Amino acid sequence: IQDSLKAQGVIFENMDVALQKYPELVKEHFMSKCVPMTDHKFTMLHAAVWSGGTFIYVPKGVKVALPLQAYFRMNSARSAQFEHTLIIADEGSEITYIEGCSAPQYTESSLHAGCVELWVKKGARVKYISVENWSKNTYNLNTKKALVFEDGTVEWVNGNMGSHTTMLYPSSVLLERGARSESLGIVMASEGQTQDTGSKAIHLAPDTISVIRSKSISKGGGVSNY
Repeated sequence: IQDSLKAQGVIFENMDVALQKYPELVKEHFMSKCVPMTDHKFTMLHAAVWSGGTFIYVPKGVKVALPLQAYFRMNSARSAQFEHTLIIADEGSEITYIEGCSAPQYTESSLHAGCVELWVKKGARVKYISVENWSKNTYNLNTKKALVFEDGTVEWVNGNMGSHTTMLYPSSVLLERGARSESLGIVMASEGQTQDTGSKAIHLAPDTISVIRSKSISKGGGVSNY
């Protein structure tokens, strides 16, 4: 679908490529107001060593009909992954993005400390869907946040299985009047797993709305924190 995207002015690139092709656009939005580099120690680590990921820019008024998809996988033992996803939906635009994550089972531990930044500008709508099924020796310490401007809407759909330990709280910062956030989280914690997941909505303007739905299942001694 790349040809149809280009005809609409949509940019859909690997994050490394986007930094080379569109440096000013990336630098304006990368780890500044949305997820500051100094947010916590894992964002500082991520900012220092990140590589790969997804970059999407949707121009004003463009509604992308088909969902865009990416898949991240850790293929070596005792490794760490720091992919960065940056989505910018300009005024009045719409985009749905689906992300899948997994890792094979190794005897040694791995770390996933990715970062997702969503810019939902005036009247725009972004739907972000993530299914994370890491192996049971992966520490999943991910940071996801959206900045939502006037009359913008962000929808989070997160499915979390696998991993040894997950700490994940997708956050929506409702900056201007009429901003809206909806979040649906589905969590499965089985033997030997701790799933510390949920959502956050920060209301900084009047007439803002957020809905958070979280469903979790624990079995065989698995721990699910909300």
